[in-house]
Amino acid sequence: MPNAYTRLVVPETPVSPMTKSTYLRLGSYSDEEAKIVTGLTTTVDDGPAGTSPYESDNAGMLAFTNKDFQANVEGAALMKIGGGQTTEVTNGNSQHKVLKGTCEISAEKGISITAGANGTPADITLTASNRVKLINKGNKSETTTGHVEKKTIGNTKEFFQGTKFTCMRGAATTLTMARNVSMFLGDAFTFKISRECSFNLSDMNSITIGNKLDIVQGIDIKQVIGQSAKCVFGPDFKSADSNTKILRTSDFKLAPVDDLKVVGRDGKVCKTSVSVSDNELRTGTLNTEQYALVKRIAELMSSTGKDEVIQKKSINFM
Repeated sequence: MPNAYTRLVVPETPVSPMTKSTYLRLGSYSDEEAKIVTGLTTTVDDGPAGTSPYESDNAGMLAFTNKDFQANVEGAALMKIGGGQTTEVTNGNSQHKVLKGTCEISAEKGISITAGANGTPADITLTASNRVKLINKGNKSETTTGHVEKKTIGNTKEFFQGTKFTCMRGAATTLTMARNVSMFLGDAFTFKISRECSFNLSDMNSITIGNKLDIVQGIDIKQVIGQSAKCVFGPDFKSADSNTKILRTSDFKLAPVDDLKVVGRDGKVCKTSVSVSDNELRTGTLNTEQYALVKRIAELMSSTGKDEVIQKKSINFM
C-alpha cells in the first residue's frame, strides 16, 4: 500500500515533534521521521548465491513511541515476518520468559549466541533442572582461553569411535578415590621423554598373557621390602656383563635335572662346604690342587703257597 497514508499521533504537547510523540502511521517516512530511522538491517537468503543485506524502503506501517511500549494479549500472539527480523536493545536488559510450556528456537542456517561486545567480558549461563541433551551431527570446535571447572555428581559414560589426539602442555594431576577398572583392546604405543615417579601404597597385581619386552637404557634399581617370588614356567635366560649378588641369610637352589656352569675363574670363600653327589664326572686338561703334608702308612700283604711275605712301606704325599 504505497499510496495509503494514515497517522495517529499522540504528542506530549500540541507542538511536540514526532520524536517526542507516540503514533501509529501507515505510508512512507516524512522528513521529520527520518530522524528516528534506526538503520538496522537484516539479511535474506539468496539460495546458492548466499545471503545479502536487506534494507527497508521506509514504507509500510510504523509504530513509534518515545516512552515504554507494552503489549498485553489474553490469547495467542502470532507473528510471521517474510523479510527477516532484527531487534536491538540499546540500553537495558532483554528477557524472554515462558512460564508454562517450552521455548523453541529453530534456524535453518544456524544459531549464534554472543555475550559481550567490544571486548567487554560477559557470561553465558545455561541452567536445566533436569536433563541437558546435546546432539551434534557434524564437526565440533571448542576453544577455552581461561580456567575450566567440571563437576559431575553421578555416573559418567564416554564413547569414542575414531582417532583421538590429546596434547597436554603443563601439569596434570589426577586423584581417584574409588575403584578404577581399565580395559584396552588393541595396540598401545607410549613414547616418553620425561622423568616418571610412581607411588603405590596398596596391593598391585599385573597379569600379562602374551609377550612382554622391557628395555632400559640406564640404571634399573628394584628394591623389595618383604618377600619376592618369581615363577617361570619355561626357559629363563639372563645375560649381563657382570653380576653381584649379596644375600643376608640363606640361598637355596634346586635344579632337579641339569645345572651347567661355564666360568673362566671360579672363586668361593666359605666357612663350611657340604657337597653330596650320587654320580660325579670330571673332565679337564688342567687341574691344580694344593695339599698339606699328609703321612700315610700302607701295609702290603701277599701269600704264595706256604710262604707268606709281609712288606711295609712309608709314603709321603706332597
